Amino acid sequence: MQLTLFELENDFRQHKKYINGLLKSKDEIIHLAKTEGKTRFYNVLSFGGGTQSSHLLEEHFRGNIDYDYIVFSDTGAEPEFIHEQVAWWMERQKMIGNTTPFIVTTHNSMKRGLEEMLMRYIFTDYQRFQMPLYFSKVDDNGEIKPAGMMPRQCTGDFKIIPVQQAVRNQIKSELGLSTRQPMPKNIAIIMDIGFSFDEINRVGGYVSHQSKYIYLSYPLIEEGFTTDDSIKFLEENQFPSRRSRCYLCPFNCDGKGLGMDWDEIIHAEPLSFLKACFFDEELRKAQASGRKNMQSIPYFHYSRQPLKEVYRKDYENLVRKYNNNLNHWLYEWKEFLLIKYCA
Repeated sequence: MQLTLFELENDFRQHKKYINGLLKSKDEIIHLAKTEGKTRFYNVLSFGGGTQSSHLLEEHFRGNIDYDYIVFSDTGAEPEFIHEQVAWWMERQKMIGNTTPFIVTTHNSMKRGLEEMLMRYIFTDYQRFQMPLYFSKVDDNGEIKPAGMMPRQCTGDFKIIPVQQAVRNQIKSELGLSTRQPMPKNIAIIMDIGFSFDEINRVGGYVSHQSKYIYLSYPLIEEGFTTDDSIKFLEENQFPSRRSRCYLCPFNCDGKGLGMDWDEIIHAEPLSFLKACFFDEELRKAQASGRKNMQSIPYFHYSRQPLKEVYRKDYENLVRKYNNNLNHWLYEWKEFLLIKYCA
């Protein structure tokens, strides 16, 4: 596979991830898998609906990359414009006559995704927290000071692992196996993830921690593509080019050049912004209660201030307009939690 739209100089082989053995090229992965007895390969795109994975999807449509399955994992917290982009690409697939199975999946036990995890954490005795947050802590002198950031587990738990589970179950079904039966030892799954070269530090390895026959490949990193390169490719072809992320992602950082910001959520998804403010506030209440294992004070915003205070004017305007909608959303969630977790 070669993506040849740009002349790029980024060489992943010079990066510490490759040097330390955490990253391999797809050709190297295939060679390694064959030495381990793998003779049947399934190629999968983990599709997130954003720029990089859309770039890979279009390359598949053009015959430059071959996929057996395209899988989108709904994290339960994407902005509506990401769902619209996913729908756009599904429609494009139909229009060009591509018949690759396009699977939509979710977290195995929390079907409603990150919102369910947050509601469960806040209102039940659930202790596991699976999002990166900014933290402050009280030092020995009683002063509140910045205290780093939690690791990002949500991508793995709500995107990558659900994709792996969906593909594994799909293949077993096609082979006439039950989900409990082991995968035949000659089968390997190579899953392409749309991390770009500027995100190479996110790579955690080339073999899945859950299943040793699932190998993780990063074509954009291998070809030296950056996020901006993928955006340029999409824009030049007049394709949707909004970056995939959750509406409550702490990596929404205005003015930091990351292509994601709270301002876009405020204007494009006003109710979602109010939901983010709700979670931001309630997590600090849960932490302060002492009933959670979270020791430091959590914040969604990098300034380590309440989200509704950082955007006070917008927040006050939106509360006046959407407060009934927010209350209805909260009522529905409490009913859901009562039935599923408290019955």
